[in-house]
Amino acid sequence: MAHSPSSATPSRRRSRSAGSSATSAPYGPADFPGCESFHLPESELDRYEGRLEFWDGRTGTAWKVCEPTTIHHERPVHVLAQVARELAALRGSPIECLGASDLVRVDVGGRKRWLMQADQVLYLHPGRSRPHGRAIVVGASPLPDVVLEVDHSTDVRRRKLSLYEEGGFPEVWVLVTPQSRAGWPRVTVHVLDGGAYRVSPESAALPGWRAEEIFGALTENPWTASTRRAVERVARAMGAREGTGPEDDPLSRSLIREGRAEGRQEGRTEGRREGCAAMVRAALGARGIDVSPTFEEALARAGAPPAEALMAAALACTGEADFLRRVRGSPG
Repeated sequence: MAHSPSSATPSRRRSRSAGSSATSAPYGPADFPGCESFHLPESELDRYEGRLEFWDGRTGTAWKVCEPTTIHHERPVHVLAQVARELAALRGSPIECLGASDLVRVDVGGRKRWLMQADQVLYLHPGRSRPHGRAIVVGASPLPDVVLEVDHSTDVRRRKLSLYEEGGFPEVWVLVTPQSRAGWPRVTVHVLDGGAYRVSPESAALPGWRAEEIFGALTENPWTASTRRAVERVARAMGAREGTGPEDDPLSRSLIREGRAEGRQEGRTEGRREGCAAMVRAALGARGIDVSPTFEEALARAGAPPAEALMAAALACTGEADFLRRVRGSPG
């Protein structure tokens, strides 16, 4: 079960202690619940094609999740990538999601001390910092701004969280899914502060995004109006911090201008509707999504969301029906 914000101070003390012993204490079954161990020498590590929860270089012991991967575990991972695209379009600068990624700690001789796999990693400024090679190497590669771990049949807090702390990863989100046996469904945000994690009510990397709002964005289908408003609020806060907006995103800028131009030709009220429809059709078409003959009528019935909200939905949706669900929940 994830910690509550009221437990931030005790959690920080426990986390610092765990981090200091992460490299000295032996790893055992209790550290990786829901996993089974097997021997995997370093010489075979790069050739192993399965998913690993953790690998210990001292003993050549690997842990893998006992249960097969399910949609309950994988869906939030893919949803976060979609959310990142929407945030990037509204913020006006790219966000890079690398998916399940190998995180490696090496010794002074270059031998792997340990390897673990994150469920999703986000780089909020890929133009300034980008990992190279097959893995993210602690101490050599730029660390992601956010790491997502989905606790479905495992519990990252037993040992992996202390390893993230040891490696200096700035922010880790732990999502307990509604289908999980790990405890009460929620997202817990762990923010590195003075070398130790503290549980925070909101993200530091994505300003003002509260833990419960992150949980809604990653688990609701479709999004509620409040979740959509929260995503747009966070994107605008990120843009304000960097001095960017939707028109700094190349695709959004082109389509917004196209819609405005068509609107000026057609007249104010009718022109805005036609211009927005043209903008959305172009965005969906660029993603290979076709729309039905009744699309414009359905869009008109959705009200008058701002162009930024329409563009965000067009870039994040999975199809016409999903797009319309998203815009119906947008503020007008």
